[in-house]
Amino acid sequence: MHKKIKLIFASDGLLQSVKTLFGSTFATGISAIALMIYSRVLGPEKFGEFSVGFAVVMILTKINDLGFNNAILRYGSENEKTEEKNFIYSFTLKYKLLISFFIILIGIFFSGAISKVFNFSDPLIILVALTIGISTVYYEHLLNTLQSLQRFNQAIFINIIQAITKLVWALALLITGITSSLITFTWYIAAPLVPVLFWKKFVTKDTRINFKIHNSKLQSKILMLAKHSAVGLIATGFIDNIDVLYLQKYLSSYEVGLYSGVSRIAMLFALIAYSLGNVLFPRVAKYKNKEDLNAFIKKAFTIAILSIIGFILFLPFGKLSILLTIGSEYISGLNILYLLTASSFIAVAVVPFIALFFSFKANWYFSVSGILQLVVVLIGNTIFVPEYGLEAAAWTRIVSRVVLLVFTLITSMILYRKTYKLKL
Repeated sequence: MHKKIKLIFASDGLLQSVKTLFGSTFATGISAIALMIYSRVLGPEKFGEFSVGFAVVMILTKINDLGFNNAILRYGSENEKTEEKNFIYSFTLKYKLLISFFIILIGIFFSGAISKVFNFSDPLIILVALTIGISTVYYEHLLNTLQSLQRFNQAIFINIIQAITKLVWALALLITGITSSLITFTWYIAAPLVPVLFWKKFVTKDTRINFKIHNSKLQSKILMLAKHSAVGLIATGFIDNIDVLYLQKYLSSYEVGLYSGVSRIAMLFALIAYSLGNVLFPRVAKYKNKEDLNAFIKKAFTIAILSIIGFILFLPFGKLSILLTIGSEYISGLNILYLLTASSFIAVAVVPFIALFFSFKANWYFSVSGILQLVVVLIGNTIFVPEYGLEAAAWTRIVSRVVLLVFTLITSMILYRKTYKLKL
């Protein structure tokens, strides 16, 4: 038993995962401190306005990505030739720029109408979300490029840079006493632009963007994967953020702020899942034999068990985490915090099993799993939020995560047996 544990923790993949998780957790901690200060200074109502804009940005980021980040992680990791890697980075960036152009046009002409749909009082926040908010798209493009190049240290560093930028404004709020949700929101979503402006400092010397190069074979592969991934990723954007927009439509900005405040604490654990995926997805894409997958599956179940333990350990500290972070004004959202945190730990547990599909080449999984979750979220929020409010939104998120976990486990095991021709 001791030897098995030693072998597991001696693997390069696990060590790199742990290193990335610690780096990302540090950056997330900085961002979390910034958000805690924002929530304290702004209060629940104005933080609710901030959160509506943030939800719009997160949804648009997934739409603007259109599944290309998964293509970068997979094909950028698989291909060793510099020319092929550069084509992948350039081709995906070109599409993202085109989509951004149309999103900005929508923001300029329809931000007011969108605000009315959700009974939102500040259309300028929606306008900023639909314009400056797309900066997150290009930060994630750089982040995924670095991950595919196996430049994990640089990926950690740019994460820390954008987090520190967010913290700078938080400290400015404390010093100046400014309580503008619009100014705070604008600074926060523009922060990812800082490392993007210096992208050449982080990529390899051979990495170049050139929109003129062509590779029809790779292009077909990218578009095929993106087509399936887009559905799942866009669905994820809605799944993680549509509850805030539903709450804004049917409840008050104060209640939205209360929900969003405690969700920021839960988000710390959800970001562990995001960081874990950034490491595991490109690594598992390289696994071609049964032995590698068997070793990885054991680690996946270990991570799932650790997720359960992590949630149990968090429970006694729920109330204290609110008081020490976002403040006593949010204490009535304690039960919501427990529900959202449970959802986050389920998300951590499912990530390693999602990584298996990068090895199986089952692109359809991303589409089907995304649609499945989206159906659950839309039905849950539409039917139950108007009547049951905040708890309905939180429970809906949990149910969607459980559905994803069950679907992913069953499907991955079926594909594993099919791939290696094992009897069911």
